[in-house]
Amino acid sequence: MTFFKYLRDHIYSILIVLVGMTFVELVLFLDPRVNFHMGTLIYTWVLAMVFLVANLSISYLHKRTWYKQLESYQEDLSKELFGARNNEQRFIQNKINNISLEYRNELTELYQNQKDQREYTESWVHDIKVPLAALKLSQDDELDKKLIAEELDQIDYLVDQALYFARLNNFSNDYLIQEQDLNDIVKSCIRTNKRLFISKRIGINLDVTDKKVLTDEKWLSFIINQIVSNSLKYTDQGGKINIFTTTTNNNIELHIKDNGIGITEQDISRIFNKGFTGSNGRRSGSKSTGMGLYLVKKMADKLGHTIQVKSHPNSGTETIITFLDLPYYK
Repeated sequence: MTFFKYLRDHIYSILIVLVGMTFVELVLFLDPRVNFHMGTLIYTWVLAMVFLVANLSISYLHKRTWYKQLESYQEDLSKELFGARNNEQRFIQNKINNISLEYRNELTELYQNQKDQREYTESWVHDIKVPLAALKLSQDDELDKKLIAEELDQIDYLVDQALYFARLNNFSNDYLIQEQDLNDIVKSCIRTNKRLFISKRIGINLDVTDKKVLTDEKWLSFIINQIVSNSLKYTDQGGKINIFTTTTNNNIELHIKDNGIGITEQDISRIFNKGFTGSNGRRSGSKSTGMGLYLVKKMADKLGHTIQVKSHPNSGTETIITFLDLPYYK
């Protein structure tokens, strides 16, 4: 900000002072009771202009350091702007700092999303190689059709997971909250996993309410599918899974409870972390990627559902999804 630009920004103030001073001197000149010489009037007018320019110069010099700081601030937005000396500067400084903070937060989120996407893509490519390799072998050897079906299911699962992960950042454009039949959604998820239910001879008890819940059918189906898949994965042959609902304070709670191997105490607080497989995933060799429950938690939060997991080693795992009662939607 140069001095001439500063003067141009204050042109209205300068004009007001000039017009005001001229008007006052004109009144004094025309008043017959006041005897002023023309030279005195001109002298006082010039003197007023000198004081005006001096005032603007001092004001500019007082602000020049801050203007220079503003010019250099855009080179490093990681720091906060400081040095404001009056209320006007402090107001501008606070606004700039707030905008800069919001920009840094969005930039950090963008970098994190890119990092997550890159890490997930690398993990996904690695995970899908296993079922693809099994299918390639089937061209040379006569493998069990059941094994081929399981590998195809695994590919289908990984493709769905990648699709939902890609849509997660644009969630607001891809969901519709409305009343859904929870019983129908749960039954559809059971049919999706029926092959694993049959192959592992795992029984199921179903007692789901006929009441409607506010959710998005597609995203909730993925959540339930993931939880049921985990229960099947970590439940031994001949086990049992109970799926039922309860009501607390008009909130419907969906319980998915198995009698599988359970989760250790040190793992329970980390199961929703991205990429965390836990001791069960490492020991079982069950192709765990650590992304399923991470996506489940993210989706549940975006849908406004709460999710809770209760478990003890060798005592099974219970996952509770709570659908909040929202009267204003009805």
